[in-house]
Amino acid sequence: PHLAMPLGRLPQSGHGDNIRILLPTLNRFENLRVLALGHVSDLGVDYNPPIYNSIFFCSDGQRVRDTVERGRLEAEKIVAQMTIRKSRFPFQSNLSLLSKEQSPITTMLSVPIGPALLACLVCSETLVTAAAGLAECLSSAGVSVSLPGSPNYANLSEPYNLRLQYTPAVVVLPTTKRHVSSAVLCAAKSKVKVQAKSGGHSYSGGQNGSMVISLESFQKIAVNGKGIARVGAGARLGNIATGIYNQSKRALPHGVCPGVGIGGHATHGGYYTIVALDVVLANGSFIHATPTAYTDIFWALRGAADSIGIITTFYFQTQPAPSSVVNWVYEIPMASPQIAANAFSHIQSFALNASVIDDKTGFGVTPSPSNFHISGTYHGDEATFRSKIAPEILRTLPTPSSTKIKSFSWIDSLADMWSSPLPQPLTGYDNHDNFYAKSILVPETTPLTPTALLNYFTYIATNGSKTPSWFSELNLLGGPSSKINTPQYPSAYSHRNSLWVLQHYAIVPANATGNTKPTIDFVKGLNEALGMGYKGYLNYVDPELSAKEAHETYYGKEDYERLVRIKKVVDPEAVFSNPQAVGV
Repeated sequence: PHLAMPLGRLPQSGHGDNIRILLPTLNRFENLRVLALGHVSDLGVDYNPPIYNSIFFCSDGQRVRDTVERGRLEAEKIVAQMTIRKSRFPFQSNLSLLSKEQSPITTMLSVPIGPALLACLVCSETLVTAAAGLAECLSSAGVSVSLPGSPNYANLSEPYNLRLQYTPAVVVLPTTKRHVSSAVLCAAKSKVKVQAKSGGHSYSGGQNGSMVISLESFQKIAVNGKGIARVGAGARLGNIATGIYNQSKRALPHGVCPGVGIGGHATHGGYYTIVALDVVLANGSFIHATPTAYTDIFWALRGAADSIGIITTFYFQTQPAPSSVVNWVYEIPMASPQIAANAFSHIQSFALNASVIDDKTGFGVTPSPSNFHISGTYHGDEATFRSKIAPEILRTLPTPSSTKIKSFSWIDSLADMWSSPLPQPLTGYDNHDNFYAKSILVPETTPLTPTALLNYFTYIATNGSKTPSWFSELNLLGGPSSKINTPQYPSAYSHRNSLWVLQHYAIVPANATGNTKPTIDFVKGLNEALGMGYKGYLNYVDPELSAKEAHETYYGKEDYERLVRIKKVVDPEAVFSNPQAVGV
């Protein structure tokens, strides 16, 4: 039952040398799930250089219970029984499934631990050679990187959503677009998947064993005489708003979280005035995509950039910043689900009333089991808001328990609305959460019905107090004169007929000890209470969806088929990939 043979000195003639102790019973196992990855040196074996030989701990369907970084794995129990010194095993590569077809395993030391468990120490010539080749390629290109074990690796690779931990093979730290190109070419050569990181606020985690290209160094912001803002792909919204306003007293439409990066926000959000993009493609080439140059790529990047290329610079058409912005908030008590449903039905009618509302008004509703929080902005003077807009919002609603109406300049309006400083750190940004979220896009042609709203608010009243920390947001996208629904240029953002975007978001308690099901079920229940068949918003990506479900939810059949055709031309080897990417 125990490994009795001495290991001795491993061969030193080069990367991928094999011990060649084959496992006769390998054919009995359809798949071997990788549990952990360490170095030969962690086993106390005298081997030089140790960094090039990787060790995988495998089991037949067994799952990791704790993170590899903490060294709290079932694999430790295996090592204890193998009479080899117990160690903490640093995570150096991809957690994946190995099979006879997927990875030719030519070397392993093995010992049966029990009827359902198989422990393997694997030196895979294919994987070792690929890892060494990637590192050598990046080094030869003069590209700065952070590897597992590097002092800054843990911070650079930590996801925004701590619920979804992953471990990239390498984090690339380019300072020029040439570095980005070289990194993409190295990844393609080593068959490593690539994703860009702008602000790092993705709701999904990432992909084990991938290359993450951090765009943190790309933060330059400049506005020319025609009002075109040139923005580096690593800039954050607070810095963009401040930079554009200070340079030109101009503005952009954008979201309300100052730490969010421009990359995913602009390419998947659907409401940006993008007029051109500097892009690195999968073949390492640079292009400047516009409505008249590389038109298919320009269309695809604005909706599916994660699958098409890496944008290094955005070009936005700005507009003069409003001279006056009214920020307003009403807290409305809700005594019952029926009162809440009636109230939102009125708010929805207000949102569609062209005699009152236009593109100067934006707002959202945040419901809870006991009240509505209605807040928004009006780009105009306070007197007009009080005399024309406010009475129509409040008509038929219960008397507000609190009210706030105040005029600001554009930049001060943002600071008030965001409730945090606009300027964001250029390096060392460290904001994270632990959560699950879903979204719904409600078409303008089929608004939320009274029945759906009653179901929704009944669900909130019944279940909302059982989940410790959550929120729901219903934000206006459409309505009269909506610029979101009437963009200047067509794009792969597929939802130009939406009235509302709903976000359902719940914090996973720190003491949940891995049991996230109640939280996930609650969030799914919020969606289901409104009925099925709605599309979703890609910037609130749901990692629980399969690739097929995600494609239909975020793009729809026609746009997705066009994206697949473009993907086959510009990235035939699927260098840019993630679990829900185009073509997966």
